[in-house]
Amino acid sequence: MTSFASTLWTLTQSRQITGKTHLVLQALASFQGHRGLFPSHESIASRAGCSVRTVIRALEAAYRLGVVERTRQRQRVSGRICNGVNRYRLIIKPLEQARAAAAHYTQQLKDALARRKQAFLSKCQNDSELNSQSNFFNTEPLSGAGMSHNDLIRWCESIGYRGST
Repeated sequence: MTSFASTLWTLTQSRQITGKTHLVLQALASFQGHRGLFPSHESIASRAGCSVRTVIRALEAAYRLGVVERTRQRQRVSGRICNGVNRYRLIIKPLEQARAAAAHYTQQLKDALARRKQAFLSKCQNDSELNSQSNFFNTEPLSGAGMSHNDLIRWCESIGYRGST
């Protein structure tokens, strides 16, 4: 069984993550405690010695690679639902990494389609013409993992998966 630190080292040596991303993920791992892992971006940035924007970029890279999983929490404040703290989970096993990366890509796709749909509907309201529907539906077909076939192949190659023979 490998540790999270050795996973980070492997990703850094294979140039899949930068040195700053490595430092940010090490700082994130240092917050691990018995109650879980939920530091703010600011506290990760201060421990890693970088900016908050660098932390956000590094975490986004970790989500794409499937080594970190984020759970967003909502909380009710004065009758309104607001963003709460993010809970993180460090992932070591390759199968779990693949699942986390697929879930991240699926969420990104859902968000992109929602934005595209909103833009399409606002354009229809403004133009009152429905002839421009063809651009809305020109998307690449998705695999069961929620990624396009080419994205899935690139991701498998990036982690060194060759398939069973």
